[in-house]
Amino acid sequence: MAGNFIDLIRLRAKGTPDLRTNIKLVKTDYGNLRVFDSGGQKPVIVSAPDGPNVIEHHEKLIKKLSKQFRVICFEFPGVGYSYPIFDHDYSFNRSAKIIINIMDILKIDRAVLSFSCSNGFYAIRAAELAPERFIHLFASQTPSIRSMKSWTDSTIPKILTYPIVGQMINAFAEKKLASKWYKAALPLTTDKTEYQSIALNSLNNGGCFCLSSLVQGLKREVGSVLINVEVPSTQVWGNLDYSHSRTDNRTILEHLPNCEIIEFDECGHFPELEATDKYVQLVSKRVKQVSVL
Repeated sequence: MAGNFIDLIRLRAKGTPDLRTNIKLVKTDYGNLRVFDSGGQKPVIVSAPDGPNVIEHHEKLIKKLSKQFRVICFEFPGVGYSYPIFDHDYSFNRSAKIIINIMDILKIDRAVLSFSCSNGFYAIRAAELAPERFIHLFASQTPSIRSMKSWTDSTIPKILTYPIVGQMINAFAEKKLASKWYKAALPLTTDKTEYQSIALNSLNNGGCFCLSSLVQGLKREVGSVLINVEVPSTQVWGNLDYSHSRTDNRTILEHLPNCEIIEFDECGHFPELEATDKYVQLVSKRVKQVSVL
């Protein structure tokens, strides 16, 4: 947490975030977090964008999922308009408790989880802490912790891993980091313009992308034990994710031994956003199977 104060100072200077009427800042035990809730009495699915993605990147997915689910989509601290508070350490435990805290605030007893990349680790820890609260866990582009470290070492600029210096570089290069990320994450033939535009619009209107603090938090978790066998799980993997071209998607089995792995050959780092119809069909099918058991 040594460099987190840099984020606090610069985000305070950004002022009041730009919020839409159907997305609110919810007061949680871990700060004010930006949350979308489609409402209703349908089964609940909880998700969070993988920064620099924000809730707006999920609009099409939310619309399609909302036909069958009550959709909760929130931004973790350090992403979009959810500003981190001083003691936020990006740890598995803290981030998992955020998921559970939001469910408690919204009076949700049980839910399906849909989380990607490093957010997948938070979902696994939440399922460890309270398995009775979760129906199914969907992860995407989430390898093992050790594989994520290798990915970080080869993909993230090393300077961002150093406390204070990393946060300062992040502050000046935030928009550049966000824009360049999509070039590495999406297939070569995919038009990155819309992804970049939504991310930059967020950053230009008070949003944040605290990549350095997130990377440093993950670095501290390298030796963590993370395993769940109680909650049914599915990993969706985009095979055209250039950033993960050397990552073995089967390493997730170290943490989810019973996980089913489904490959989306036409997708990059965001299979749930790139092949929305296919993803929604898969989620619906797997949740129905669990409900029958």
